[in-house]
Amino acid sequence: MSFPERLAAGTFPVALEITPPQAPLPRVLLRRARLLGDAACAINVIQRPNRQTSLEASIELIAAGLHPVWHLVTRGRGRDEIVADLKRAAAGGVRQLLVIRGDHRAADAPGAPTIRETVALAREHIPGAAIGATLNQYVADRAAVLRNLFPKLEAGASYVQTQPVFDLEALRPYGEALRERHPGTAIVAMAMPLLELDAADRIESRLKLALPTSLRSRIEAGPEEAWAAFDELIAALAKSDIVDGLAIMTFEMDPSPEAGTRIVEALRKADL
Repeated sequence: MSFPERLAAGTFPVALEITPPQAPLPRVLLRRARLLGDAACAINVIQRPNRQTSLEASIELIAAGLHPVWHLVTRGRGRDEIVADLKRAAAGGVRQLLVIRGDHRAADAPGAPTIRETVALAREHIPGAAIGATLNQYVADRAAVLRNLFPKLEAGASYVQTQPVFDLEALRPYGEALRERHPGTAIVAMAMPLLELDAADRIESRLKLALPTSLRSRIEAGPEEAWAAFDELIAALAKSDIVDGLAIMTFEMDPSPEAGTRIVEALRKADL
């Protein structure tokens, strides 16, 4: 089954999130996409400036027999450009996408569609597609986050993907709110192994959060203890009543095969 089908069936699917290479390099793209082997049933393809686009990489992955999640970024793009990409995605076989603003700097074109409007456009141009919206559980104003999220779901998004989870309790209020107002919406939690304090510092800066003190202590104790903390996080997410699937992201853009093996071990320990 596909990732959306597994979400609907309640089988707790796993996706892998990757960054495409700077230029179209099929061998590099496929190496990154196959990091977890059969443990991942979908590949989230990040959109970054000065790299192969998420859409181009997604179409390449489809041709290779994989199941990508196209990241449709709206920031700095007009309606006509977005619609053209949606039509190209539909023709290329894309059936799952995540609609996001993007974290690059770019001014919006006059009349640029909102995320909610883009979700509706995606529903129109790729009928039957699984459309995801994002949730940043670290924003202080929880009510504002939910006010921003609910219209995306009402426009046709069927699942929500979080920022990397390091403390499950920080996600719980959002999960409970979604269960109450949109009980059919699946929640996909992002999980990221952090193995060095430098990586931890950079994640804190980027997401504007403070990692749990206990996690920082375990990272400081060395890689084996950091991996053990990741194992425990995956197990907790798998057992949680508010999480329906995982998206695994690595801090490294091109992680080693050994890292992939270690992540798969964590998934197996959690019976995923």
